[in-house]
Amino acid sequence: MTPFLARHRWWLTRTLVLPLHIAVFASVAFFLVRLVPGDPVMARVDASGGFTQEDYARAAEQMGLSGSVWEQFGRFWSELITFDLGTSPVTGRPVWEEVMSRLPSTIELVSLGLLGSVVLALVLAFITVTTRSPRLHAVLRGYGKLAGSVPDFAVAILGLVLFFVVLQVIPAPLGRVDPRMTMPDVTGFPLLDSVVTGQWGVLGAISERYVLPLAVLVLVHTPSLWRQLSLGLSEQVNASPTLFKVASGATRPSIYLSVLRQASASSVVMLGAMFGGLIGGVVVIEELFGFGGVGQFAITSVEQLDFVGLQGFLVVIAGLCLLVFFLVDLVNMILDPRRRPGVRADG
Repeated sequence: MTPFLARHRWWLTRTLVLPLHIAVFASVAFFLVRLVPGDPVMARVDASGGFTQEDYARAAEQMGLSGSVWEQFGRFWSELITFDLGTSPVTGRPVWEEVMSRLPSTIELVSLGLLGSVVLALVLAFITVTTRSPRLHAVLRGYGKLAGSVPDFAVAILGLVLFFVVLQVIPAPLGRVDPRMTMPDVTGFPLLDSVVTGQWGVLGAISERYVLPLAVLVLVHTPSLWRQLSLGLSEQVNASPTLFKVASGATRPSIYLSVLRQASASSVVMLGAMFGGLIGGVVVIEELFGFGGVGQFAITSVEQLDFVGLQGFLVVIAGLCLLVFFLVDLVNMILDPRRRPGVRADG
């Protein structure tokens, strides 16, 4: 092995394997969709006036569901390698357009929510390492124990009742902007598009409607991130490298950064897992606030037995999540080189 490959194998191998992982998950998605109960062809055929086997076969061919499952699998891959996810028989539009018209707004909401969770977790980490109050530390540990125990939709409903119905300090949950406004569409990311086009009124309207759902995401999902980070902090604060830095007279900021860097590896992994889960799981929040989103397309596809739309949704989401996990893996190994293949941890 050349010196270059030896030095960079830790990220090269993962880059080369990523397309294989996506291919495997795409194939699994194809067969999983076929397990959905019901006949998607019969769901689309008007049988009120009677129909023949020829009518059924014609409808199946138009929907791309003709032939054996292996013939459909072959067509699925012949289209997928050209980035063609097929056409939804329900909407009549290409599935790629259906998903991509909704996905950016969902990614924006999830990303902002996770960014808020990261900021709050870092604030809690700073408080933990700079204070010695046992009671405060106990409160912060208690907050971490809330991880996974509070459903976000329950907090969202409570927030709507309190801030919209009772206090009336937030706009009606009827979408990202006032129905009378036209939301710009440049990149698909609502906040970014309003800035790019200079529509500050739209930006303000979106920001007002994002406050409560983002607060819900941050408050509910930060405990999972904070729990991992706090475990790492408690381990690294008394670790040998930290004690050595203290004994050698290193500055407090450098010590804090060193502790945070060593403690954050597992939290980065958790962050990637949270992103993947929220892309599909945030659909309830989007429905409660009238945002729409990619999850709504998936639910509609299941309800309407739209196999083409559902498998396209799963392929895109699986590919996106695998890409995020790949980036998380790289960041994790950059933060902690001991996690790279072939590297041994001393002691």
